Formats: sequence, structure tokens, C-alpha cells
Amino acid sequence: MSKKCVFFFSLAALLLGLVGCKGKNESNGDSFLKEGKYRNAVNSYTNALKKGKVSKDFYDSFVMAYTLSAKQTSKRNPGDDIIRSYIEQVHKYLPQAKKAATLDSVVAGLAEIGVAQVKSGIEYQVTLQGFRHLDSALSIAKRNNLDIRAAHAARQEAEKSIVTQAIENADGVNSDIAAEYYLLEAEVVAPNNEDLKKALDKIRFKNRNTWLIFAAADITPSPLVDKYGYVMYFPSINLTPTGATGDIQVWNSTGNNMPFEPNKLKIVSKTGEAVTGKYTGGGYCDIDLVDQKTGMFKPTKQLFKGSVGELRSEKNCYAKIAFTYARGFDPDYVEYTDSLSNIGRKYFGKR
Repeated sequence: MSKKCVFFFSLAALLLGLVGCKGKNESNGDSFLKEGKYRNAVNSYTNALKKGKVSKDFYDSFVMAYTLSAKQTSKRNPGDDIIRSYIEQVHKYLPQAKKAATLDSVVAGLAEIGVAQVKSGIEYQVTLQGFRHLDSALSIAKRNNLDIRAAHAARQEAEKSIVTQAIENADGVNSDIAAEYYLLEAEVVAPNNEDLKKALDKIRFKNRNTWLIFAAADITPSPLVDKYGYVMYFPSINLTPTGATGDIQVWNSTGNNMPFEPNKLKIVSKTGEAVTGKYTGGGYCDIDLVDQKTGMFKPTKQLFKGSVGELRSEKNCYAKIAFTYARGFDPDYVEYTDSLSNIGRKYFGKR
């Protein structure tokens, strides 16, 4: 063979080695992966990527190592922070994976991790993390035209678990307010669950004439809840097939002194239809005035000016209201929105 031929042969071999052969770190990662030493595999693959010499199958193996390591960890400790870190890497490198089997394994892994975290009962944030993984599994399956039945069944299993636990917790407390909080936590991830809807209706009916201060814990239990908005309750309310009459009290937690305009109240149906209310009188707001004799602040009820009250920060207003709607309108809640888009909401519930 000529020197020229030898040169070209050597160059071709070199190029092939750069794009097709596996380096020591990647080969070690493969060995660890087969042995079930998934964290070791992750470390070896990470070192291989840093050196920039990887094979065409590298990202499939890398993603599998992260997925299996996260799944393995979830069996020992579903609340381990490293699970979230590993899953972030799965999402980062999954677009570069080539094999359909990798996608199937990721979907199955995310579903299994999600169920383990939801059923762990460790803390609410771990539960939410579990549902995010379950929803990711469904999203990946749908996006890649994979069979979604197993991922969907896992999601249903997790939903049933959290709803069952929430209802048990709600039934086991003496406070109706605490009971609604437990149910609201489940509503975040299972808003369409029929058993949960019925339980919420019952407790909301009991809580019609109760201040429900949301976000009392470190986490906000529902995206519809805002402790910096308006908190409302009905001292009395009468719902009929064609309307609602009664009175309402509104507490201002926005941090600002705001006008209260009852004519901006609206009643919303279960299907999202809305009708505006009408102020019918009796309006006043609680304020603190300086007593001229004692120089001390004295609680005072200040009457509305026309149909508007002065709703001061951390104070409340009272007003009589009425709503008219067509037959078939199924009232769900009353909502109030001020000029700065601060919102308050109060549900009616049902017996």
C-alpha cells in the first residue's frame, strides 16, 4: 500500500473515531447504566459531554440515566430535591434523543415518579411536583403520538389519591374553614373531579356566612385565592330560580384605601355566564375616627355616599344587593373587581 493510501486510511479512521466511537467516560456510563448504577452513569455521561466526544446514541443513554436515577430515587425518598434536578435535565436533553424507546421510557418514568410523589403524603409542594411530572408525561406522549393510556391511568390514580385524602382531611376537622382549605388544595390539580366538586359545594354552602381568609399557610392553595384581594361573606343570601337577594360584607386586604361600589359586583354561573348586581341600600363602611373627648381612635360606621362606600385598608363594608338572571342560570359565586384589578370571590355552594 502506498504512503498516500495509508494517509487517507488513517484520516478516515480518525474521523470515524471522532463521530462514531465511544470514549472511556461514555463507555463507563454505558456499563453503569446496565448495572443499574444510574447516578454513576449520570456522572460518567456528564464527564463525557464536558470533553465533547460522544457517540450518536449518547443523548438517548444520557436521558435514560437521568430518568432511571430519578425513578430509583423516588422509590426511596419521593421528596428528594435531586428528583426535580434530574427531571430538568431530562427535559433539557430529550429533544436530542433519537430513539422511540427513549421517549416511551421517559413517559413511563415520569408517570411512575409522579404517582410516587403524590402518594407519599410528604408535603403539598411534593404533591404538586408529582402532578407536574404526570402532566409532562401526558404532554410528551401526545406530542410524539405515543400511546397515552398508561400515563392517563397514572394521572387518574394520582388524582383519586389526592381527592380521597382531601375529603378525609376535610371530614376530620372541626373547622369548616379548614375543611375548605383541604379541598382547595386538591382542586388545584383535580378541578374537574366530580367527588371533589360535590364536597366543595357542601362546605361552601356551610361557609356562606363566614369570612374565608385565604392563603393563611405558606402556600397559596388555589390560583383563585389571593390574600391581598377582597374577602367576602354573605350575612344572608336567598337564591331563587330567577335571582338572588341578600347582603354582603367585603373586607379589604389590598393594602390600599379603595372605594367600594356594590354595583360592580357580579354573579357568575357554573358555566361562566355573568350578570351584574344592583345595590339596594343599607350601605356603610367601618372606619376609625379620633374621639374628640378622649383623643383615641373610635370605631365608626360611615354611611355610603350615594351607592359608593369608602373601603379602607383592613376594614370592611356592608351593603344590600340584588341580582336578576334567567331560568337555568346556575349561580356559582359572586365576584368583585376594583379599578386596580384587585379581585374578591365568594362561592355559594349547594346543600
